[in-house]
Amino acid sequence: MLNGYTRTFKPLEMLSNVDLERIHRGALYVLEKTGMRVEHDRALQLFADNQCQVDFENKQVRIPGWIAEESLRKTPSSYTVTARDGESDLVIGGDTFYFMQGMGMRHVDLDTWETNKATLSDHKEATIVADALESCHMADAVFSYTEFQGVPGAMTFLEALASGLRYSGKAQHYGYQTECEVFAIKMAQALGVNLEPEVDTASPLTIYGGSVEATFQYVEAGFPIQPCVGLNMGGEAPSTMAGALVQLATTVMGWVTLIQLIRPGAPLSIQAGLKPMDMRRGSPLFGSVVYSMNSIGINQLLRRYRIPICCASGFTSTSKKIDFQSGYERSMGALSSALSGGSLQIFHGGSSSELLYNDELAILDDDVAGWIGHMLQGINVNDETLAVDLINKVGPIPGHFLSSPHTREWHRQENFFPQSADQEAYPVWLKEGKRDALALAKERKQDILKNHAYKPLTTEEDKAIEDILDEARSYYRDRNMINDEEWTEYQKLLNP
Repeated sequence: MLNGYTRTFKPLEMLSNVDLERIHRGALYVLEKTGMRVEHDRALQLFADNQCQVDFENKQVRIPGWIAEESLRKTPSSYTVTARDGESDLVIGGDTFYFMQGMGMRHVDLDTWETNKATLSDHKEATIVADALESCHMADAVFSYTEFQGVPGAMTFLEALASGLRYSGKAQHYGYQTECEVFAIKMAQALGVNLEPEVDTASPLTIYGGSVEATFQYVEAGFPIQPCVGLNMGGEAPSTMAGALVQLATTVMGWVTLIQLIRPGAPLSIQAGLKPMDMRRGSPLFGSVVYSMNSIGINQLLRRYRIPICCASGFTSTSKKIDFQSGYERSMGALSSALSGGSLQIFHGGSSSELLYNDELAILDDDVAGWIGHMLQGINVNDETLAVDLINKVGPIPGHFLSSPHTREWHRQENFFPQSADQEAYPVWLKEGKRDALALAKERKQDILKNHAYKPLTTEEDKAIEDILDEARSYYRDRNMINDEEWTEYQKLLNP
């Protein structure tokens, strides 16, 4: 099991207990009076069979508060995501904080800053880099890139998952689309692992059919599930932070009730983010301080519910480059999430409003994650670290601590040393070519690709994955979800 980073101090809070109670009670009222639209007949019947008020024609469910609160009590406070490499299992929940590989649609060219569809080779490299990074605890094969050259849309997620499983032994995040969850479950079961799949919300207050169907599939297979509740304030939610938190809490309790009705005691976490909209442009402000403030409120609310939290604040930036803006928007967001009690942070490698992913950025992010993780571990206070006797022994000037065994023993333990930051003295920096952090990250990527030893699949495991991919290809081809042109291009990729 990966230990992650343990928070050793009280989480940062912004809401009083009275504030939290008002938000919770407001959400219960909305849940009972208005409820949620659920576009799935089996789910509607499940709600109706369990004392909820269901309007089948309008697909609207009103959930009594006592049922929602009982569902919260049934939800486990932690769960395990198993990995191919058993030493990389994750226990999500409690005071442990993990970092996850980030999300982006396309590969970005670092010379032109233009994006293009990634190749499967790009994806392989991204997976190997993520597997090598010490503070990237969970891989995200399916969302690190979501557009591939030559791969039909129906097969994108499954090809990405297969690549992730082949080139990383870490636990895997996943998703759903066009019934791909059926084949993803088969892949995971063939390797004796589970996945942590996210399912999405259509805001305001709606869960659409594909998301609910995937939830049934994953929960019934015994996998932990991660409903994603992302709201744009002023568009899909009120523009006030308190109002947005009420709507988020309503949606969270709707999801929790559904999942606990499917299988009582089913493990889950909530991926949540409340972003203000840029009313001048109609786009989300991913780097806003309000996004980070909302993350603190969300974390406080979900800790009250004892539900593990996947934090979105800091997972991307509005900047189109790897620059100062990208650095502060994402780092400050991630730090806010970590300090306020999050469980899992989406982070490494994704930026530009989820439009791009980049390996060098993931490498730089690993330094940020290590920095934040070191802070979470707090200040170690004991007889040895207090060093009272040593201070008395060294005394005033001309005494010093440089030659002390205590310094040699504790220097590295007490400090964090980034691997891609420029920390050279200025004359050395000039002499060695004026390399900045991005240049050092490029060098480190090449070293990882040359030397990192990921855990490979066995021949039998690789065949099982390929057989499931072939089954999926035939399934989508037979249903005309891969057209002739796509199939021809796809065959060139599969049979070069």
